[in-house]
Formats: sequence, structure tokens, C-alpha cells
Amino acid sequence: MVDPTLPEWKRVHEQVCTVVDLHAHPSLNVSLFNRAISKRVYPSTRAFDPFSVRTNIHQLQQGSVDVLLSVIYPPERGIVEECKYIKLLKYFMLPTWNKIYGQPYFQVTNQLLDEIEKAVAQTVNPQTGKPQAKFVYSLIELDELLSQGPDHPIAMVHCIEGGHSLGVAEEHPDHIKNLEHFFQRGVAYMILAHFFKNDLTHPCFPWPENIQKFGCFRGERDLTLGLTPKGEEVVEKMVELGMLVDVSHCTPPARKRVYEIVGKRAPILASHVGAYEINPDPYNLQDWELRRIAESGGVAGVIFMNYWLMPHATGRGINFITRTIQHFKDVAGIEHVGIGTDFDGFTDPPDDLRDASQLPFLTQRLLVEGFSEEELIKIWGGNALRAIRQGWGKRT
Repeated sequence: MVDPTLPEWKRVHEQVCTVVDLHAHPSLNVSLFNRAISKRVYPSTRAFDPFSVRTNIHQLQQGSVDVLLSVIYPPERGIVEECKYIKLLKYFMLPTWNKIYGQPYFQVTNQLLDEIEKAVAQTVNPQTGKPQAKFVYSLIELDELLSQGPDHPIAMVHCIEGGHSLGVAEEHPDHIKNLEHFFQRGVAYMILAHFFKNDLTHPCFPWPENIQKFGCFRGERDLTLGLTPKGEEVVEKMVELGMLVDVSHCTPPARKRVYEIVGKRAPILASHVGAYEINPDPYNLQDWELRRIAESGGVAGVIFMNYWLMPHATGRGINFITRTIQHFKDVAGIEHVGIGTDFDGFTDPPDDLRDASQLPFLTQRLLVEGFSEEELIKIWGGNALRAIRQGWGKRT
């Protein structure tokens, strides 16, 4: 039922669009800091603050988020190697330290999956006794939940960031067996790369200048290197299984090879990226890549992080979010644009879109910029859901 008291932009955001965030990290708050995502007490701040909370249940509800691609990231050991001061955390967070760095990546990833599932299962409305969020493990479960109407629980879908989650060479993993295991657990997509080289691929340089303090996080990356033979094998297996391939963080040669392997057989994702033509960083997608993703039926999700969005520093980033959306639309077509905030991924989001509760302000701005309701329906979730339905093979 339409609420006549709502401003037009809120009506469009809350009652017209199905809002899908292709990439966010509530799991890091749960597993690293033991935070219950049902609590409202954790603030989000304008300053870069890795301890802020941007995707708790209250914030997601305020932002009318319908589907959250909940990303698991097992922290890489290279983080400690590139910044020795982080080792001091071992003495303040010993149980968490041992959980993250005391066992193989594959086991860590499974434990993080378990912990976010447990946290989401506890998000029960005290008045109604109904869940406020719920993990779905297949397309059937996703569509059944969305069909429940406007008061449905937030649909949470597992995703993984970094091929190291399958295990690394010194652990002697069976990459394909482990990939199949995650697929059966309901993982919809995997990002092949992250901060450091893994058995599958090489990454772009990941560190903004403002965190390169005291000699930390300055190790270079070789952008000429791409997928490994094992990486090519895993990409092929992902297409066969029906697990979406996400090229975010991969080097340009690695991304190019993914486009060649996948072709038009499955939608390709770049869940949280910017536009190279706006900010010429190798992390961001060039125009020819946006067209290749469009040809696959895939989606490029606009990241909410000023460092990747813009070529100069400013706190207010909604200008560059809208500009990037417009660029993606112009190059790839409106059917291939999405939103991937990267909230709670140790990122510094724009001051004017600093957590999930403020997502409606982007709808307001896009309407002012001349985007139609039909286009907003596609940007906010229609495109993402189409790609998930076409590319996620887990149906039952």
C-alpha cells in the first residue's frame, strides 16, 4: 500500500525498488569484534574508522535493503607481514588472532561462515518473534523469501572474497573439492583475488595512501601477472557449477583472461569497482571491460569508497557515485549497473553515504540527475537479481 505522506524519492526507494547490495561485510564485525548485528548501539562515523558499523540490521532496514550479498573474507597473513605493528593485536585479541591466523584458510572461511549464520539466526523481532534477516542457500529459497511481500526478512546470500579461501600451496589443498564444498554451502560468487597473490591469481595494489603509515602496506604488486593455471581451472569449474566469477581486485591481465574463459556462458561480476575513465587506477574497470561484462550478461557494482571513485580527495562522495553510475550506464547499458557498497570492509565510505541507512539519499540524487523509476529499479536490484538468477546454479 502506497503511503501518501512519503516524499517521492522515499516512495521510489522503499516501495518501488528491490534493493540489492552486491558486496558488504557484516561478517567482519561479527567474527573479528564479536558484535551482534541486531544491536543498534554501534555508530558509523564520517572519519575512516575500521571499528564503525555500517550494516547492522537496523541500518539495513532503514536503507530498505532486501538482499545483501554477505561477503566472507578470511584475513590474509600478508597483512601482518606488510605491517609488523599489527602483530601487537595478538596480545589484545588472542582468541580471535588464533582463530584467524592459527588454522588453514579453508577452515577459517568455514568458521566465519558458521559465525555469520549464527548471528543472523539471532535477528528475531522481539515484538513479532519473526526473523529480521535470513540466509538463503539457493535460488528457490531466495525467490520464496522475496515473494513474501514488503515485510519479508532481509535475504542474506553467502559470497567469498579471495581465492586463498580454498587453501594455499603449503596447506596442500584440493582447490576443486573445496570450491564444490562452498558451492554446496550456498556461496553464490567468489572473488578470485584480494590483497595478496594466491594460488589462483595476482591482485592490484590495494592500499590507499592514507593507511601507508610507519612503513606499512607499501609492498608493490606486479600488474603484468594474471591467472595461474590453477586459477584457470577454478574459473572453468565455477562456470560448470554455477558459481558466479567476480573479477574485483584482479590485475587487468587476470580480468582479461576471465573474460576469455567465461565468454557469454555465464554473467561475470565486478561487485565493487569504479570507472577507470573517471579515476585511472588499475583496480577500476576500463570501458572495454564494462562492455565485456555486459556481453556476458553480468553486472558492475559501484563501490562506495572515495579512494577508488575519484581522482582527488574529498569527503563527500555521492557526486562521484552518481557520476560513476552514469558512466557505467553510458558504456555498458543500464541493464548492467549495480551497487556494491563494500560497507564494513575496512573501507572509508563517503561522508554523505556512510552506512546502509543512508542509501535512500542516493535514490534522491539519481532522481534529481534525471534517472527514471524504471532505471532505478534496475540499478538498485533488478540487474543484480537477473545476473544471480542466470548465473547461480544452486537452485534447490
